[in-house]
Amino acid sequence: MRKFIMGCLGVVTVILVAQFAQAEVKAGVFQDCSPCEEISECNPCDEVSCDPCEAICGTKKSKWFVTGYLEAGIFANEYGNKNFYLHGGHHPVFGSHSHNHVLYGNGGGYSPHPDATSLKPLQNVSNTGLQVNQLYVSVGKSVDGSHGWDFGGTVDFTFGTDASMVQAAGLEYNTGHLDSWGTGDYYSAFAQAYFEAAYKKWNVKVGKFYAPFGSNGYQSTSRFFYSLADTFAFVPATAGGAYATYTVNDELTVYGGWVQPDQFGETSHNNAFLGGAIWQVSKRLNVHYALGIGKNDYQGADTDYFVNSLVTTYQINKKWKYIFDWSLANYTDNTNKADPHSGTYGINNELIYQYNSKWAFGARAGWTHGYSSGDNKYTFSLGANWTPTKWLLIKPELRYDKYEDATPFNIRVKRDGEKYITDKSLVKNDQLSGGISAIVKF
Repeated sequence: MRKFIMGCLGVVTVILVAQFAQAEVKAGVFQDCSPCEEISECNPCDEVSCDPCEAICGTKKSKWFVTGYLEAGIFANEYGNKNFYLHGGHHPVFGSHSHNHVLYGNGGGYSPHPDATSLKPLQNVSNTGLQVNQLYVSVGKSVDGSHGWDFGGTVDFTFGTDASMVQAAGLEYNTGHLDSWGTGDYYSAFAQAYFEAAYKKWNVKVGKFYAPFGSNGYQSTSRFFYSLADTFAFVPATAGGAYATYTVNDELTVYGGWVQPDQFGETSHNNAFLGGAIWQVSKRLNVHYALGIGKNDYQGADTDYFVNSLVTTYQINKKWKYIFDWSLANYTDNTNKADPHSGTYGINNELIYQYNSKWAFGARAGWTHGYSSGDNKYTFSLGANWTPTKWLLIKPELRYDKYEDATPFNIRVKRDGEKYITDKSLVKNDQLSGGISAIVKF
């Protein structure tokens, strides 16, 4: 019943926000500005970075901003498997205290935090049925250090079935009085909350911010496909600490600092060096390398880790774009002398075709390999982006996942007294799935 109510709330909210956004577009600043029908020194219809209404109407854009969006969608699998909620009892895989545990119908089990995403191979689309993935609100002040010191910051709050992916240890969960900000399917988090200072070519951020790893970001508006690439599961999603960015020239930007990957405020020895570089090789080719190396002793652990990613984006022409992502996470557990090494590495490829201003089509292929299990996983997706208006984005997707040895799909259980028994004859190592999401921007 709770899931049905949340689904209904998602539909109603999408409709209401859509009507509000439509009214705003019809009566907004662009009604009098008509940016693509006027002649000015800054023509917004050309490939020029400018504010069309500032160039034509003479308005000045404020540094303060309040933006956001709402994403709701549905995803299903070929087996017709639904979510299964464990109310009490004991499950051989997920253990006791199972009143919050969910066997997600599209694959895998309960994993509310980033350190357990291996149990949810489809990550943000593991849920079956209608879900509110992300209600996202961003408030802050942008900075511009070109004329001297400037100060600002950003606070991003998110709620939905995806929010557990950006929860940080020491802030949203394991805080001593709350296990987590949320329960069951729905969670909340401060995806980002940082202070920012800029001076000339320097920029400094202090607080909680997105970790710069991989080609897929948490925000659904920043990636092409509805579902996340597998590489997102094993690299840090956020980091707490401080880092500085230096713009060497128009082609090269470097950054470095001290952070706590997927943690906040847990100082001790939970820290790492975060560094990287962004190189605009040419007008068409961009290369971004990010590196994280450090130690984690959170809750008694003693782990050394090394994380890095290399992302290249190549704009083939005005219509075609190719993205390549190589990511690796390596961990050494110093308390486990028998088998200290674990981790995952893999690649993600995306080819996107921009058909026109409203339609784009994409194909994705990925491969990941686990150190400990020695298992390989392959993922293929076909998707589209339809933008009927500036405030609405529709993302349909068809996806296929294949494991070599692991069997996380079509998990079905039945209760036997105080235990839940998995029917192993039904479990599969591959699955065809698909769905669609709608994003309303405001």
